[in-house]
Amino acid sequence: MKRRSISITTKSILIVCSMLLVFNGVLGIILIRKSGDGMKNLIRKHMISVAETASAMVDGDFLEAYTEEDIDSEGHEDVVHTLLRIKSAQDDVDIKYIYLVKKEGEHYVYTIDPDPEDPAGFGEEVVDTPMQNTAWAGVTAIDPEPVEDEWGNYYTCWSPIRNSEGTVIGLVGVDFSADWYNAQMSSYIKIVVIVCVLVLLITLLISILLTWQMQRRFRLLNSELTVLSDNVEALAEEVRTRSDTEKTDAVAQTGTTDSDIIRALSHKIHSTQSLLSDYMQYIQERAYMDDMTGVGNRDAYMERTKELNKKIDAGTAAFCLAIVDINGLKATNDNYGHECGDRIITDTARFITQAFGAENIYRIGGDEFIVIRENLSEETVTRIFDRVDADVSRFNREEKDYAMILSFSHGSAAYRPGEDSSYKDVFKRADDSMYQGKLNFYQNHGQRPRHAYEELSRSNIQEKKG
Repeated sequence: MKRRSISITTKSILIVCSMLLVFNGVLGIILIRKSGDGMKNLIRKHMISVAETASAMVDGDFLEAYTEEDIDSEGHEDVVHTLLRIKSAQDDVDIKYIYLVKKEGEHYVYTIDPDPEDPAGFGEEVVDTPMQNTAWAGVTAIDPEPVEDEWGNYYTCWSPIRNSEGTVIGLVGVDFSADWYNAQMSSYIKIVVIVCVLVLLITLLISILLTWQMQRRFRLLNSELTVLSDNVEALAEEVRTRSDTEKTDAVAQTGTTDSDIIRALSHKIHSTQSLLSDYMQYIQERAYMDDMTGVGNRDAYMERTKELNKKIDAGTAAFCLAIVDINGLKATNDNYGHECGDRIITDTARFITQAFGAENIYRIGGDEFIVIRENLSEETVTRIFDRVDADVSRFNREEKDYAMILSFSHGSAAYRPGEDSSYKDVFKRADDSMYQGKLNFYQNHGQRPRHAYEELSRSNIQEKKG
């Protein structure tokens, strides 16, 4: 049975959803805790404010002398009215009860409870809580955890009541409903959970839409890249015919999943890049190559001179320059046609290429070549040209099959550190040397090149016939 693989898109969605779920969960927990703590702190501050307000408004001297017989007295009614007015003013939070207690022995008992429905009786014992003694010592305090009694489950704030001498004679108790707080927290938790779920769903929807868009663009890109690859393939056919570049086989698309599309795109991009690289290299080589002779052209020569000038400035130059000029090329073209002249040009390039290498030779004019060899002395270049001249003479006697003889003048010069400030200085010496050689040639063969070449050619033909 073939096992079905999960696509990259599905994996990505699952990973994103899992990360969002974890993130939202952690964020929700943090928000709930922070909000709960914030709400609890606000309630605590409010309870303290209510309790301290009540303790300040109650007559401590009256409360110190208060007994069960004073329940119906005017002072009692004033205290009840004060406590109920303070409680009724707290509409924003659920302050359930407010009452007064005093200490009898080791326990605290109720004195005045203004609750109109089910008040605690005078002298009835109050449930012990952790902060009662702290308040009796003169500091308002709130129980850290809710305490449950017959009236419910409450957080209680205790605030001391002082008489006119500043002595603590009783406490104000303010009860805040723990059930109300828990209900508020439950409601807030539900809101946070709903928001987190909505965020997760919206993010999931956006992820699916983006993924669908990405898939659609991948397929469109794959289609367009196929067309581009085919065009580049046709364009690069010429490169393959002129080089050893092998044709890259296209990888068949084995499926339609995201992985298949991405692999196909990757292969096509790599293949197209390789073909373009080969073609650009071919174009660059052609841009710097003389079409007739296969040596460097004038543009390549200018780039080489820039490099040499940089080396001269850096003090690292070491090269020898030779100038080669074909003798009588214009006369050959005028009298025997350009086909004969072209053969003389290509044969000249062939001889100096065999001697110096095509990468070191540049054709900068119709009949002029430049040879640049680094790390080669002028004496060595001269010896090489001596061998070239001997090969050319043998060629004219034994192999040449066109009317005019093959002849060229040459001169060379080596870079002289400390004397030559630029490439032009070396070129001028080589050029002077070449023209001196050309002058010697014309002096030896007459002043009119046409007659001289015709005479040499006739004598050469007669020697071959003999």
